[in-house]
Amino acid sequence: MATGNFVLDKGYRAAAALTKFRAVKFSAAETVTPVTAITDQIAGIAQFGVTAGEIAKGKGSLTRTMGQSEMEAASAIAVGASVCINASGQATAAATGARVIGVCVGHPASVAGDRITVRLAVGGALSP
Repeated sequence: MATGNFVLDKGYRAAAALTKFRAVKFSAAETVTPVTAITDQIAGIAQFGVTAGEIAKGKGSLTRTMGQSEMEAASAIAVGASVCINASGQATAAATGARVIGVCVGHPASVAGDRITVRLAVGGALSP
């Protein structure tokens, strides 16, 4: 089982439904929303899911911005591999043109849906 270790978790209002352990990006007025492209600059990793109904009731998002976080993998990822995101906010192995968001430091993924541990490097550069 993957594990996280927070350095900084930040609460934000959610602008749309969020999926647990997927990357989120900033939207207007200090809110977060799911990422939509591999080049998105992420705000961090959602630490729990938020539905549209919960947003209407005032539930926000806890977003891991620094430290290690669990992430849902989109495919196999080895320990030590640079981690990027897909357009759904899942972790993927580094790919040309994608934004590197960290490195897999534990619990490698064998298949899509596995959870890995990622040491975050929020603000990472695009892969060559």
